[in-house]
Amino acid sequence: MIVKWLGHSCFLLEGEEGISILFDPFFEDSVGYPLPKLKTDAVLVSHEHTDHNNVQAGGAGSQVISGPGEHSYMGLSIRGIRSYHDQKRGRLRGKNTIFCFTLDDIRICHLGDLGHILSRSQISEIGPVDLLFLPVGGRYTIDAKAADEVLEQLHPALVVPMHYRTGRLCFELEGLDGFLEGKSEVYRYDLLHLTKKDLAGAVRVAVLSCPAAEEEADR
Repeated sequence: MIVKWLGHSCFLLEGEEGISILFDPFFEDSVGYPLPKLKTDAVLVSHEHTDHNNVQAGGAGSQVISGPGEHSYMGLSIRGIRSYHDQKRGRLRGKNTIFCFTLDDIRICHLGDLGHILSRSQISEIGPVDLLFLPVGGRYTIDAKAADEVLEQLHPALVVPMHYRTGRLCFELEGLDGFLEGKSEVYRYDLLHLTKKDLAGAVRVAVLSCPAAEEEADR
């Protein structure tokens, strides 16, 4: 499986058999930089904010999957788990969907804009996790401290931080340093090439590169 970070909470996953999954694509005006032109099989949308719901970004014919429940597409069983964008059961920023599925024998979990520590029932619904996409930038989601608590709850083999401040982001979030502080198993990649056997051992952090997001904005 290949994992590419396209900025913010948007990732493109490409499986060994050719299936392509796009998580939380954004509108350019909402984050300050564009997405590349894409053609994907499915687009997964955690919630209906414009920095996460540009479903047209997947290209014509892409299947849009959103909301809690069991979704089936191209042989994948995708579970959407109800959660919230804040600590007040959605009263501040609404609901959020966590997505979990297995691709190439790798158990994937994308937390969307999670705004709270997970409940026992949510942890049970999520189940084992190999690859976790975790918001860490605070303000609108969990912050670095809460992200560490969620890591302890889920014990993934590999965690990819997302939804944090980058050079071209046009609104305020906390940066990545707070989450990385004190962690020794941190690695940086342009993109990930993963197989199940790559995911053994202690929890590792994979920081992915996205030049479009990281360039300093013109001031």
